[in-house]
Amino acid sequence: MTEWQDFISTQGGELAEAEFICSLEELGLILVNGDDATDFLQNQLSNDISLIDENSFQISSYSTPKGRMLGIFRVVRISNGYLLLTPRSMVPTLLERLHHFILQARVGLADASDYFARFAIQSANAEHPLLAPGPGTTRQNDSVVSLQLEPLGEQRRYLLLCLSATEAIDLWRQFADQLVVSDYRAWHLTEILSGIPAIYPQTAEEFVVQMANLNPLNGVSFKKGCYPGQEIVARMQYLGKLKRRMYLAQLQTERLPAPGDALVTAGKDSADGSGMVVDSEFDRDGICHCLYIARIAKADAGQLQLLSQPDIRIENVDLPYPLDLN
Repeated sequence: MTEWQDFISTQGGELAEAEFICSLEELGLILVNGDDATDFLQNQLSNDISLIDENSFQISSYSTPKGRMLGIFRVVRISNGYLLLTPRSMVPTLLERLHHFILQARVGLADASDYFARFAIQSANAEHPLLAPGPGTTRQNDSVVSLQLEPLGEQRRYLLLCLSATEAIDLWRQFADQLVVSDYRAWHLTEILSGIPAIYPQTAEEFVVQMANLNPLNGVSFKKGCYPGQEIVARMQYLGKLKRRMYLAQLQTERLPAPGDALVTAGKDSADGSGMVVDSEFDRDGICHCLYIARIAKADAGQLQLLSQPDIRIENVDLPYPLDLN
């Protein structure tokens, strides 16, 4: 994909929040194929793989036996297997972990990040025969996979994966004539505003699926068979009371909080297990939008502060989806 990378290196643009196109070089892809790929993923991931086909995709997660998430994915069915979409920084670790569980299964695993050109579009009006027709759907041909993601207000969000650099460049130019050319920050921001969590190396093994709001995002099935961490997840769903969840907040700061940064009870000067940053990004006005997971009682009462920036006010705002808390 050298041709694509050379092209994209000339396409950097301003940060946009609507009607934009941007490259997704920081998005990684794991290819899972082989005769046993479906059964393998069904036994490893939190969602029900049997419910997706080449016209749909789903959010899912991968956890340790203790129920702590190692990764969050969008899972896409393609003609020769599945693609797991996750931050590129997580791909090597996840591949290594998944390889341990292949055993005698007829499954192939590979880092496919360099085999697809990938870019995102956010627009209320964009039209093209290759764009997926509705949220949660995909549209595919021999060289392009198109996903329509969760909408953000009136803006429809699309993700395109192209095997041909030439075709990707041609599609980019068609859309760029009508949209603002932006960069990865635009995509990153729209994911945060949409309330979509990601796992990074700093936050691996920190959260159970319910803490990251995977229930309302339809990222977990409570009817499928066993997978790593399933007992913990089910126990929390049916027997426990959720004490932590993910929040969306705005912060007036010049320093972007990093995934894994601690939130503490106001007045504390050391980590006390109150909460942790999931993800954050600035908008065009310099406001930081932050996803964090914290103790519900403390977050709802406004009792939290960033350990590294104790003077910064955390202002919670509504997520774009209803919460189903047990």
